[in-house]
Amino acid sequence: MYYLRKEPYEKIIPKIHKTNGEVIPERKVMTDDRAIFKHHNFLRLYRGVFDGLNGTYQGMKLYTCKTLEKILELRQTTFEYCGEWFDVYDKNGKVEIPNNNQEAI
Repeated sequence: MYYLRKEPYEKIIPKIHKTNGEVIPERKVMTDDRAIFKHHNFLRLYRGVFDGLNGTYQGMKLYTCKTLEKILELRQTTFEYCGEWFDVYDKNGKVEIPNNNQEAI
């Protein structure tokens, strides 16, 4: 079973100029460990905090696929929708995606 996950990383929020002349300086923040979840009553997918393979996000279960092809298609669709690129994982960890001329690992 494959699933999409994005590990936490450090990002920089640029400085913000308020209308009253105040400036909030540039700062670093850590993002959450995120994954894709599916609502049990609808066909909608949600991005939420990853809490492990058996974890849930607001009552939704982690979205998993049996085939690598299907999860890669979902990853591309998610990227086109929100601009967030997820990595592909399975129960053993991060999956190395082969090139077109290589066999699956």
